[in-house]
Amino acid sequence: MRPRNILYLLALWLLSCDPIAEEDRLIYEAPPVVNRSVLIEDFTGQRCVNCPNAADEIHSLQQEYGEDMIIAVGIHGGPMAVWPNLERGIVGLATETGDNYNTYWKVEQWPMGMVNRGGVTPYTNWKGLVREELQKTAPVALVADFYQMAGAKSGKIQLSLEGTHGNTTAKLQLWVVEDDIKAIQLMPDGKANADYIHQHVFRAAVNGEWGEDFSIKEGEVKEYDYSLTFAADWVPEHISIVAFAYNDQGVLQVIRCKLNIQ
Repeated sequence: MRPRNILYLLALWLLSCDPIAEEDRLIYEAPPVVNRSVLIEDFTGQRCVNCPNAADEIHSLQQEYGEDMIIAVGIHGGPMAVWPNLERGIVGLATETGDNYNTYWKVEQWPMGMVNRGGVTPYTNWKGLVREELQKTAPVALVADFYQMAGAKSGKIQLSLEGTHGNTTAKLQLWVVEDDIKAIQLMPDGKANADYIHQHVFRAAVNGEWGEDFSIKEGEVKEYDYSLTFAADWVPEHISIVAFAYNDQGVLQVIRCKLNIQ
């Protein structure tokens, strides 16, 4: 082949391979769609005869949809709550923070609750509200690890927050909850059950009573680390972290993470 022909073919090849800027070569892939879980804030009390009915409703919803999708927190406060008294051997489940939540949300009857912070409502309304919330997607995703070194009186929490749809401005809240607490409870028949087992009991707020502000973009990931000192009356094997993001539109996403003892 003549040199002139070779140069001609080379020129055609170079013209056909028009260089593309590096930033134009990248194709953005949106984060996967995340289904929204449901947080039920159950305002309850050990003196409340109908509160076990609300606990039964939560159990029924968790059986139907799964405990990862229906996450409950029992908040003891107000006149139906019992305060702890270690000297007298009273296992009370009221906390100052829980009492403040009752006051803030203007709870005046028990049991009452909120489904993804859509307003305080009787437990008989929860099922329909849960069904509506489960149809929604979440603009953020949460992943957490909660662990304790064997014998330690404290734990570590590592949390990852990812924006999954649009830009989000909200608050991040972490709570300590405890299961399997045996403590007195008035029952629907009016009798006191000294062996009642209380589940998902609110114990403490990890990062302040109302959490902390955050803003996140779609595809962005933020990492958080917390240390938690265990109270003397907590049973480490029974405690978990409930983490959720919320704003004026309600709870955007919620997860529960059990303690991993290493």
